[in-house]
Amino acid sequence: MTAGEEIFQENSHLVLRDIGMTHLSWEHGAAVDIVRWSMNVRGRPTHHRQAFLEAESPALLAYLEKLAASGDMTGWRTVEARVQLRAEILRERELQPCARPWLAAIWQTLPEFVALGQSILDRPTKKSGPVPDAAPEASDTATGSGGDGDNGSSGKAGSATSNKPRSPSRLALPIVTVTLTTAEEKALDLGKDSEDSKTKNDITPDGPGGADGPVGPKPPGGIK
Repeated sequence: MTAGEEIFQENSHLVLRDIGMTHLSWEHGAAVDIVRWSMNVRGRPTHHRQAFLEAESPALLAYLEKLAASGDMTGWRTVEARVQLRAEILRERELQPCARPWLAAIWQTLPEFVALGQSILDRPTKKSGPVPDAAPEASDTATGSGGDGDNGSSGKAGSATSNKPRSPSRLALPIVTVTLTTAEEKALDLGKDSEDSKTKNDITPDGPGGADGPVGPKPPGGIK
């Protein structure tokens, strides 16, 4: 493990401490820290952050890479809007009191970001459909694309792992359905032709942000 990776893990544990969720695995803190970092720099995850998401959450990586590749500040504002909605819900309902409420709100929003990223990963297959004369290799590459072209990593991750079994992710998050805003449709290139601009999953929360209350892994006995 490099010095950078050690610092990365230490920061992840600190994030969990700051949001009062030390019982969770450090991967949850890492995901929160990566989203926070990307929001601050308005850029895609790189180095150990990129490697972590390639292994644990390709969908979250695809989402952040797409935002960075769009070059549109509107996309990053939609991220802030979703996190802000969670922060307001936590504050109004006095849920998950902690030292860093903003980081707690990011953690609560992770399932929505993953759902949006999965829509990005699924879109090429839905849009293009089967190509009769295409080579098998081309199909693998198309299925895995979701980053910012040659500079992204989610495309590489998809093509490299499309025919290989993946080990279970330690970043366990609930599956949610997310309704895209008009700004998100534009920033993420997910229009109405992507099945009514929704990700199809098992849970359908209410409310403009995709849910009327916080979602995410719950500690034993509920949030304290």
